[in-house]
Amino acid sequence: MRNTKSTLLYRWFEEVWNQNREDSIDQLMTTDSHAHGIIAPGQPKGAAGFKTFYRDFKKQFDAIHIAVKDVVAQDDMECGLTEVTARHRETGKAVKFSGLCMVRVENGKIAEAWNHYDFLGMHQQLGQVLTPMEAA
Repeated sequence: MRNTKSTLLYRWFEEVWNQNREDSIDQLMTTDSHAHGIIAPGQPKGAAGFKTFYRDFKKQFDAIHIAVKDVVAQDDMECGLTEVTARHRETGKAVKFSGLCMVRVENGKIAEAWNHYDFLGMHQQLGQVLTPMEAA
């Protein structure tokens, strides 16, 4: 049986999201890391870029909890299955959606992350209809 609590990803979700410790972002992420699927092109990389996403999400949602269901770790890679619950501040609606986060670890910190979360399902739970962006 895997010990998910011994992984960097477990510590990340527990401290940053569940304990609302924004200072842990600087402690657990390299200054030049890239968070694919979270940080938009043109935003700063590393902890500074992630904080933009983090603060924006927390403006929109409260009662955020991320349960780490499982983590598989090998060499310098970890992949975690998570379940996010939160309450939308504007509507008061609760949302629940899953996601996968895979990270490359360098010197005990997240150096690169690939995030795949069901944000479409989250928006649908809020009754929001998303439309595709037009090609430029």
